[in-house]
Amino acid sequence: MTATAQADGQKQAWAACISTMALAVLGVRFVQGFIFWGGASRRMFYDYQEIAGVDHAVKLDFEAAGFVANKMVHALPGVLWIGGPIEWLMTKPDLIYLSVWFWTLAELFVGLGLVFGLLSRAAALASLLLNVSLMLVFGWMGSTCLDEWTMAVSGFAMSAAIFVAGGGSLSLDALLQNRSGWLADRGWTAWAFSGELPPASVRRVSLVLAVLGAIFTVGTYHVLFGAVVSPLHPRVSYHNHHISLTNIALSADAAIAMDAYVDAGPDTGAAYVIAARLVAPDGSTAARWDGETLAGLAPSDIANAYPYVWASHFKTQKIGFSGKTGGRARLSLPAPHAGAALAPGTYEFVLEAINGDEWSATVTFSG
Repeated sequence: MTATAQADGQKQAWAACISTMALAVLGVRFVQGFIFWGGASRRMFYDYQEIAGVDHAVKLDFEAAGFVANKMVHALPGVLWIGGPIEWLMTKPDLIYLSVWFWTLAELFVGLGLVFGLLSRAAALASLLLNVSLMLVFGWMGSTCLDEWTMAVSGFAMSAAIFVAGGGSLSLDALLQNRSGWLADRGWTAWAFSGELPPASVRRVSLVLAVLGAIFTVGTYHVLFGAVVSPLHPRVSYHNHHISLTNIALSADAAIAMDAYVDAGPDTGAAYVIAARLVAPDGSTAARWDGETLAGLAPSDIANAYPYVWASHFKTQKIGFSGKTGGRARLSLPAPHAGAALAPGTYEFVLEAINGDEWSATVTFSG
């Protein structure tokens, strides 16, 4: 056998190997693609509701309570490393709207690219990056089996496998390559579409993606939940609400104002406050606000940081008030009774929840 014939045989064997790899991950390619297609298409085509006699795609309607950016606000307490930029984004309505459309179209095109095998490797790389982004924002959430974390790491692994294998013979890439000498004659197109990659490149890329996948999986699991080199301790609780209280201002008549933030808990419910009290340095109750008083707070007493109809808010209830996960507000409680006069000292302000939980912070009154 001549050297040329041997080289041709090796090339054909390698092409058959790549084709088999692509066939092996065909189902994976479809599933990952449909996940993204499903997310985008629900917003764009399938979730229409009638409002004032007009059909609206409510998940893409900034003025609707179902606008999809509400998920971003719910996720803010547990965002990894990029919480500051997202909080800044939440103050820019035009950028919020543009970002929602950017991610929706990204999911749509990535999903369709994977399902039909068009620009398969480029779509797989974009899918991998989308899964990293989803982990950074939503990875902490999930009430049963670490839902969002599981989705993100699984999506990362699926995308990595598709990137290595490509679309194979059952893809639009193969159809275009067979009909276009331009695609076949340029080596770089294999990295964006499909086709054969050099064996050495496949080995290097596979090892790199495997290492990155392991780091991504174990690293985010440890940061978010522990249970790797430490006991299980979720970084942010998805099960129990918590309200942090900061920047507290206390007046001599016991009127009090504070920044409140629901920085933990499930987005499917709210933290319900049914009473509040101010504890004096000697342990006695210096002031108390019952549920009826809290329920009667004026709109000006609850200044929500995110005023949009779809965002997490603090709001009054029949008894007390509530705050949804991610909600921020400046709360002002009036003096509980006329003639109150606080002595200088360090006080503890306590919010009492309907389920018995309490959230507190200290405040020093200097007189």
